[in-house]
Amino acid sequence: MIRRMWMAAAVAAVVTTGCGKASNKPALPEQTGPAALGVRAITPATELSADVTRVTGQIRSKNEAVLGPQATGTISKMNVRVGDKVKKGQVLAVLDASNVAISVEQARAVKQAADAALELATSSLERTRKVAESGGVAAAGLDQAVIGQKQAAAQAAQAAAGLRLAEEMLRDHSIVAPFDGVITARTKNIGDSVAMTPSTPVFSIVDTTGLEVRAQVPESVVDKVRVGSKTQGTLSPSGARFDVQVAVVGAVVDATNRTVEVLADVVGEPSTALRPGALVELDFSSAGEADDKGLFLPTQAVSARGQEGFVWVVQDGTVRKRDVRVERVLPGYVRILQGLGADERVLADSSLDVKEGTAVRVVQ
Repeated sequence: MIRRMWMAAAVAAVVTTGCGKASNKPALPEQTGPAALGVRAITPATELSADVTRVTGQIRSKNEAVLGPQATGTISKMNVRVGDKVKKGQVLAVLDASNVAISVEQARAVKQAADAALELATSSLERTRKVAESGGVAAAGLDQAVIGQKQAAAQAAQAAAGLRLAEEMLRDHSIVAPFDGVITARTKNIGDSVAMTPSTPVFSIVDTTGLEVRAQVPESVVDKVRVGSKTQGTLSPSGARFDVQVAVVGAVVDATNRTVEVLADVVGEPSTALRPGALVELDFSSAGEADDKGLFLPTQAVSARGQEGFVWVVQDGTVRKRDVRVERVLPGYVRILQGLGADERVLADSSLDVKEGTAVRVVQ
């Protein structure tokens, strides 16, 4: 009996000793436990991706116009079709101007008669003045000659103005190109009647050589965009690249989408044809230069008001609340000014229902 008790005590001692050794082993990480919350964790980026500083814009011509007649009448001649390249001043269409042409001939004849009368009155004045110098003509006769010459000059000037008016009316019966460009639309044909008021659209013309890109840039980015700075545009969907130079940065922020209009001139010789209306991406990733370095997190990873906020830092399988100072740099991104290291991991979503010490399991 004593022997059995001694053996039982020995076995108990061995079991107790074994448990003591097991308790000295490191505990399993909390994130592997069944109660740990599965979360996504991220580390701060040290520079911004170019994707977040790209904006979509549209190519447009600096010069485009809808052309109509300066007179009312019937189209008698069409000189161009859609797609034709035209030069500034080129006649695109002509209205029937038979009556106006007659008026020009009449005005020209009136001017010729007035010019002849002026020439005669001028010669008569010169002769009268010479005779008056010798005393052969009374002062009243000289005055009459002077007045006659002035009247003839006035009539000649009036006739010249009448001729210019008639010629201008004749020119108004022609539709001309206001600048070099391409005809993009033609809405009328020979025989169609058109009106001056309201003006009937006949042609649309676009200058395809002077192009610019119009883009709506987020207000958080626009302060980094400077007039005269150059960047690249990418044509959609071909992916062709071309250079642009910022020409105008708008002074007003759109209250609806919080953007500012930026106009950039297409410069150099693009490797592919650029057409007004095409969509492009402008890359402003290098606009900030010194401002594109630092520690950056998506806005959803930071709970902040103004510059003060906090993040949830993942440490040893739990989360710890960490106060940080931030600044908004781009839509969807903030820069960490203080409170976080480059190698620390934080919850990707700061709005998760966690508290100090909550056990988490990182799932990527």
